[in-house]
Amino acid sequence: MSSREPRSVVSVAPGVVFVEGPVSNWVVLAEEDGVALIDAGYPADSDLVLDTVRYAGHDLGDLRRIYVTHGHVDHVGGIPGILERHPHVEVLAHAAELDNVRGPDRQQVTPAEIGGRLASARVLRWLGRAIRSDALRPVSVATARAFTGADFEGRAVTPFPAEGHTAGSTAYLLPAASAIVTGDAVVSHHDTQPASWTPRPRMITPFFTADQATALESARALPIPEIVLPGHGPAVHRVGREWVPVGS
Repeated sequence: MSSREPRSVVSVAPGVVFVEGPVSNWVVLAEEDGVALIDAGYPADSDLVLDTVRYAGHDLGDLRRIYVTHGHVDHVGGIPGILERHPHVEVLAHAAELDNVRGPDRQQVTPAEIGGRLASARVLRWLGRAIRSDALRPVSVATARAFTGADFEGRAVTPFPAEGHTAGSTAYLLPAASAIVTGDAVVSHHDTQPASWTPRPRMITPFFTADQATALESARALPIPEIVLPGHGPAVHRVGREWVPVGS
């Protein structure tokens, strides 16, 4: 059992459980032939991710695959610990994202590059949480492979390009749930942003993003259904012209 605790765990539709983790998020998805994850948190989150699979009502032996939104350590860091116990699990990502997923070097801001931003108390608190989540541990997912269209035939999940945050950032549409899993292409909040900001679809703090101009174009092109399941912040759904956290 993990000693870490999620901020929230929400069933957003039958077979779709959204986990707002201690620092980043993931989704547990029931599929036709087993269970999938979308992302898997930081290295310190491996046990917690598996706990949430069980919480969602699944047997860990039914875990079949992990879809990756992008290869930052807060989204793929938990994968090696999962594969140690469940080596049969496939890891799938966009072809342009494989270098980031496989690591250990990746297209990601480093503590040194954050530099003077540490004068911000919010950034300093976020960095402390990240380091306590083993953000500095080298992460490699050597078995990750590029997904193809065939991987999604007959499934209730569809990849959608969302490049900019990283070279191969991908969102995943869940049409039956009227939801989209956005990774960091769109978030609802981030620990580096003011706590007073109301959760709604927004861009992540720019210094996390490789190509902000492309990321903005991608975010504008995303099909946004009723529910957004972001890489950071709570799940939010549209009520009229407003966005409110799911379950509130």
